[in-house]
Amino acid sequence: MEASSVMWNPVLKKNLNKLSRNILIAQAVVITTLLFSLSQNVSASEVLNKAIKVKTAAYKDIAINVTHTIGGVVPAKNNSSISAQISAVIKQFHVDTGYQVKKGDDLVTLECKENHLKLNRARANLKAEQAQLTNAKSQFSQARKLNKQGNISKEIYNQREAEENRLKATVENRKVAISLAQINVDRCHIKAPFDGYITRRDASVGELTQSGTALLQLVSGSNDIVEVKINNRLLNSFTQGKNYRFVFNDKSYALKVKYIIPVLDRASRNHIARLSFTKEHAVTGSVGKVKWQETSVSMPSSYIVLRNKKLGILIAENNKAKFIEIKNAREGQPATIKLETETQIITQGRFNVKDGDEIQIKKLFSPQKNTNER
Repeated sequence: MEASSVMWNPVLKKNLNKLSRNILIAQAVVITTLLFSLSQNVSASEVLNKAIKVKTAAYKDIAINVTHTIGGVVPAKNNSSISAQISAVIKQFHVDTGYQVKKGDDLVTLECKENHLKLNRARANLKAEQAQLTNAKSQFSQARKLNKQGNISKEIYNQREAEENRLKATVENRKVAISLAQINVDRCHIKAPFDGYITRRDASVGELTQSGTALLQLVSGSNDIVEVKINNRLLNSFTQGKNYRFVFNDKSYALKVKYIIPVLDRASRNHIARLSFTKEHAVTGSVGKVKWQETSVSMPSSYIVLRNKKLGILIAENNKAKFIEIKNAREGQPATIKLETETQIITQGRFNVKDGDEIQIKKLFSPQKNTNER
């Protein structure tokens, strides 16, 4: 009865059709909204999936002070061949290889009888000349008195004066002869010119030495100097460096630069520099390594990449990778670059990234610093 009334009621039928159209329109709006939202999510997902995942670290956390290493040696302050200065037979050695000596200690005694006799003869000659000089002075004094009285000829007066002057010169000559004879006597006793160690013995008792014959090798026991040779490439770094150390037998000694010779060594074409120990000294003859650090910080070589035949680094900026060229960079070596300390350097994933790529930073990475020794 109700259904038939609807069918035959034109007003009711019109309202029913209008309601159906509204329902269809609402359903279409809902479906359209859902499809748009789904497309937006798919687009965002595609962008997210397209971004390259990387890790970064602040420049201040990875920048290093490059450490350089070159060979160094502690030269002997004195390394002398102790030689005879006269011709004589070796009478006695007071020291031998390995002995430690102090300055002034007796090292070798030479047979010295002949030199003692020469000294005694020089002394006797001096006494004889002094006696003649005393007589000549007396005669000349008498001649002056007679000359005032006019009782002596000018020729005899001049002879007395000349004889006194001649004998005065002869006495001085005899004194010099005594000094020379005394020197040769002293040379019979060879003494240590400085503190040190006997490293070699070159002669034996009973041998006849000549002037210049090597008898012993004496090396000073300590030195506060380390010598190095520096090429031109490292010269600026060395002169402006810090934390100088000498490493020998796994022990490190603090150093400071004493001087650098500005001209090149003729043989090695290097600059020669000397550093001094600030506290404890290494033993003479030590051959080790001299290390120092550059004062300016550098980018480790492991983070330098090659892009378009240029060396540089990749940084993260606004979720994009940015390539910064380092003009002074050399492959496999740290390079100096000026950056803000908080600049984010791409440390992992950098080999898959190029300038302008979208990136997704997974997690900040703070690597442990190293000295990047060279």
